[in-house]
Amino acid sequence: MTDHNPTDKAIKSYYQKQNLSADKLQQMVDIAQLPKKPEEINWKLRWQTQRNISIAASLLLATVILFQWIFSTPTQQDLIASIAQEIAINHQKQFDSDFTETSYAELSNLMTKLNFKLVDPARLKEKGFQILGGRYCSLYGHIAAQVRLKNNAGVIFTLYQTGSHEAFKTLTEHTTQANGIEIEMWNEAGIFLGIAG
Repeated sequence: MTDHNPTDKAIKSYYQKQNLSADKLQQMVDIAQLPKKPEEINWKLRWQTQRNISIAASLLLATVILFQWIFSTPTQQDLIASIAQEIAINHQKQFDSDFTETSYAELSNLMTKLNFKLVDPARLKEKGFQILGGRYCSLYGHIAAQVRLKNNAGVIFTLYQTGSHEAFKTLTEHTTQANGIEIEMWNEAGIFLGIAG
């Protein structure tokens, strides 16, 4: 298109004289105007999204931990049954003693891997038990001493002693049966004890 054509000149002149109202002009400017930095507008949305995802993940994790704690924490009855079962199984195996000393003090001095001192249980003194020896074992995942005893009638008993760990501290004195064997459990002088026989 050239300016020499009279029709072109007339059209050009017509449109050059046209004006938009101030409202229409502002509306068009608002529509056409792009933000100078789009990331400045989107940062708040991104931050809110990340915050919401973090909160949701934290709540989910807390819920999972809570459910694991609730359903994995054994009741006292479960704990008693589990420990009694372990004591009964070990008692039935009748392992030979690794140490043949005949007193708790002597055994305690030799069993240096124990993180506690063996006690001479008050409730067993009057029953006339003779110590045959001892060995290391574990009880509910904790190092323990397994002491073989014989009563006046010649019946073999097995006494277990371990430090009174958190799991054992909550146990009340208890007598139960496991695998047909009577198990007695109690805490004394900061030590957990269990006897089978």
